[in-house]
Amino acid sequence: MKRRLKIVLLSLGVLGGYGWGLASLGCHRERAQHRRAAFEQHVADLCVQAASRAHNAPAQEPSGGAR
Repeated sequence: MKRRLKIVLLSLGVLGGYGWGLASLGCHRERAQHRRAAFEQHVADLCVQAASRAHNAPAQEPSGGAR
């Protein structure tokens, strides 16, 4: 009886684990697309901020590093 109960519980655990894994694989694509879009938006914002700072910065004379 104990052996049969262990087999049933382990089988349910295996089936549940595989089901959970397959479900997470199905959702992974959507999360990856959202993460990629958020990262692209973040990079675009950084580029806009850098361009804005460069455009609004006062003109500086080049330093005399090369003689």
